[in-house]
Amino acid sequence: MLSGDLDYIDSDIMKVIMDEIYEVERMLKVLIKSLENKRLNP
Repeated sequence: MLSGDLDYIDSDIMKVIMDEIYEVERMLKVLIKSLENKRLNP
């Protein structure tokens, strides 16, 4: 994010990177929720 703010990378590339970050974030949240449910319901 800092490299985008400092204009080291193009805004189009920054959007692609941010989209990928949000996708990984979504997958991690689903994994965490799944693991929490598994721990509560062995």
